[in-house]
Amino acid sequence: NREDDNMSETRRTPLYARHRSLGAKMVEFVGWDMPIMYPRGIVEEHLSTRKTAGLFDVSHMGRFIVKGHEATPFLQHVLTNNAEALDRREAGAQYTLIPNESGGAVDDAYLYRFVQDAFLLVVNAANRDKDWEHLQEASRSYSELDLIDCTDQISMIALQGPRSRHIME
Repeated sequence: NREDDNMSETRRTPLYARHRSLGAKMVEFVGWDMPIMYPRGIVEEHLSTRKTAGLFDVSHMGRFIVKGHEATPFLQHVLTNNAEALDRREAGAQYTLIPNESGGAVDDAYLYRFVQDAFLLVVNAANRDKDWEHLQEASRSYSELDLIDCTDQISMIALQGPRSRHIME
């Protein structure tokens, strides 16, 4: 069945061709073709990241823009951390949880603030649909709020390791 074939195809991040050109071994991860290792091997990559820094394609993760006059009150309601504490210059990101009605976790996430009334909420790829439905339901009582799934419009890379800040500076 042609429709079933399309459903089973894995998605590719914008960096897919670059991963392949660098010799990455690609595997399916939550519906995406993702690199699992490069020719140098996992151990060397791990040690290099732990000692200096490593760059990771995390474009498979869910990305939701939350903006508008009620963005902050909405996030204060649906997340466990204080979204108002984010300062665009000093601490523009925070690790947070999306709790359910009984205090359990729907998912963990990262919240970024780049401008006054707009945030980027990054969620786990495996939970993207579930998180989106949960947030859509919670947003119904906020009339001055835009909740946008921008996963397919924004790519994302992560620089990790002890030299990350120095490299970024």
